[in-house]
Amino acid sequence: MNDMNNPHNSRPVLLVISFGTSYEETRKKTLDAIEADMQAAFPEYEFRRAYTSPTIIRILKKRDGIEVDDVEQALNRLVREGCRKVLAQTTHVIRGYEYDKMMETFEKFREQFDVLVCGEPLLAGEEDYRCAARIMGEELSQYRTDGTDIVLMGHGTGHAANASYAKLQQALFTEGLTDCLVGTVEASPTLDNMERLIGERKSSRLVLTPFLVVAGSHAVNDMAGDGADSWKSRLERAQYRVECLMKGLGEYPAIRRMYVEHAKMAERRSGLAQAGTLYGIGVGPGDPELLTLKAVRMIQECDVIVVPGEDYRESIAYKIAVQAVPELEKKEIFSVPMPMTRDHEILRMHHEAAARQVAECLDAGKDVGFLNLGDVTVYASYLYVHRRVAAGGYRAELINGIPSFCAAAARLGIGLVENSDRLHILSQPGQIEEGLKLPGTKVIMKMGKNIGHVKEIIRESGMDAHMVENCGMETEKIYHSVDEIDERAGYYSLLIVKEHRGE
Repeated sequence: MNDMNNPHNSRPVLLVISFGTSYEETRKKTLDAIEADMQAAFPEYEFRRAYTSPTIIRILKKRDGIEVDDVEQALNRLVREGCRKVLAQTTHVIRGYEYDKMMETFEKFREQFDVLVCGEPLLAGEEDYRCAARIMGEELSQYRTDGTDIVLMGHGTGHAANASYAKLQQALFTEGLTDCLVGTVEASPTLDNMERLIGERKSSRLVLTPFLVVAGSHAVNDMAGDGADSWKSRLERAQYRVECLMKGLGEYPAIRRMYVEHAKMAERRSGLAQAGTLYGIGVGPGDPELLTLKAVRMIQECDVIVVPGEDYRESIAYKIAVQAVPELEKKEIFSVPMPMTRDHEILRMHHEAAARQVAECLDAGKDVGFLNLGDVTVYASYLYVHRRVAAGGYRAELINGIPSFCAAAARLGIGLVENSDRLHILSQPGQIEEGLKLPGTKVIMKMGKNIGHVKEIIRESGMDAHMVENCGMETEKIYHSVDEIDERAGYYSLLIVKEHRGE
């Protein structure tokens, strides 16, 4: 029957695709839980499911009277019903053979829908590995004790995507989870590999847990079974104390959120979602008259403004922008902390938190302007947020501002480069000595408390130096020689060093 008059066929459809499982208890905890989270995240979509395993589909129908479509059947059904827009999300872990087959089926139906898009499996982008590693570290924290190794049992495949397990292992190590080891049932690393590695580590207790969406047949039989060849049996014969944690990935709420985010990313990239746009807006170095016309317009037009710092009212970027755009005071504004630290983990946490806050606004259909001192392409903390948001499938644009070194040169009344001169930008104390040997003009930024040391290096080089502190601000100070430079000058001090021309 053709259901073109079906009242639901104008709604987009959410199709969740899984390998499937015949174990009812773990299905309820994993696949059903993922589907429930997906439906909650996409309430405006009509929900459907499909499994990719013919064996599972056959068992469920014969044993339990449960009928589940395979991918081709599900898409055919949607075509007959007159559906035009389909957002699919796979619950596969990697892009293996099952994923490839699913995508081949999608290609056969591509022309029969206005939109047919599928979210990535669990481990796709680089950040997915780090995110999954952090989640497993948090979820398994109670088992991580001295003398204990945790072994994650993945499926494994002859497909090139088997390299995903090595990448996951590297991500675990990068996150400091050196006691978490990854093996596979059907590929490499094998259990033999695991035994050798565990033996070298001298641990006495092992916790085995599946890195599988469901704790199904592989977990029950291959990992925790009583058979002589199960991982548990073999490791117990090797005199280890073995504990099995029978928990599929779908039981972890944070893993389920990863699938939801992948679906949202696919939705945004397909145009199904009406998300807002993020604009990184450079406000120039200090003088509000140096804001570009485009920066002023974007600040005026954006629904939400984000400002780096603990309190946006104390932010230099905000103080500059509000002078040029007084109506900024009446806009929806929030602050995001951007601490001055070289601790990469602390920075990552703050950048991710800022990206999440921005994404919430974008999901609500709001355009967001993120203010950045100077130019957004030069040593801008904003770029860390920009990359994360753009990687999530959102539209993100850069609105240039006047760079501080251009403004400083103008205030000094000098040119930066002439004829065939080169320009070098240095921002770390360790770069100075070698950097000053380079031909052309050197711009030295962000020296802060190291200015005294930098002065001595410049003096020894015999070069001419000029400095502007707080360029364009009320507290601006100008220094025309290296001897004039105040070693107590603040963070927003910029030096321009030139070879002595004798002119």
